[in-house]
Amino acid sequence: MPLGLEWLALVPMGWGIDVTIVVAQWVAGLPGNVWKMPKLPTSGAILIALGGCWLCLWQGGWRWWGSAGIVVGLATMLLTRPPDIVLGDLGRLLAVRGTDGDYYVAPAAEKISRSFLMSETGATLLPWPAKSDSDAGGPLDCSNGRCTYTAQGRRIAVVTAESGLPVPCYTVDAIVAQMPAGFRCKSQIPVADRIDSWRQGSIALWIGPDGVAVESANASRGDRPWVPHPVSRRERERAAEGR
Repeated sequence: MPLGLEWLALVPMGWGIDVTIVVAQWVAGLPGNVWKMPKLPTSGAILIALGGCWLCLWQGGWRWWGSAGIVVGLATMLLTRPPDIVLGDLGRLLAVRGTDGDYYVAPAAEKISRSFLMSETGATLLPWPAKSDSDAGGPLDCSNGRCTYTAQGRRIAVVTAESGLPVPCYTVDAIVAQMPAGFRCKSQIPVADRIDSWRQGSIALWIGPDGVAVESANASRGDRPWVPHPVSRRERERAAEGR
């Protein structure tokens, strides 16, 4: 390099990198290169790790009992179910799960958020329907900035524009909005909006016959110093006045 001769090594190195990229792209384009797999839960990962340690550390015949832990750990994937609705990235990411397991994604979602959703769920991402898809057997019935998502006998209001607000609380089982939805319904039904995404991180909703389960990223990570828990300026002012 001090003599200006680094190209003698770097140029052939670039050829090798180019060949590696071409081979990787060719393999990625083969049929069946991506399989839809359920997400491995934390308990399953622990069982697989313990089973692998048991299998590798012992020497007797009983070491093969570690295989049972690995099998059980892999089987836990069958007990997981992807969320029915995802709201994240300060409300920009909004996705609802279709009847075939793929997700309808609102146009405001950024490319990196779409990539994370696709890698976590293994699902195909579909464009948000411009009009109601309920006539075609889909789960969304959309009009005037609001969609009604129906699953498991429950009705969820999915709001994508200010014109879709307000939502009568008694008409739905939950509200998910890409903008602030107000506080009127929060004491009656689950509500997830842009403010909640700012406070709690990404929010996932699972819809079942017994109700709507809501889980946020920050709540699942616990109250730790590195987990953000933002507060509004009004809350900071109230806290300062109370001192």
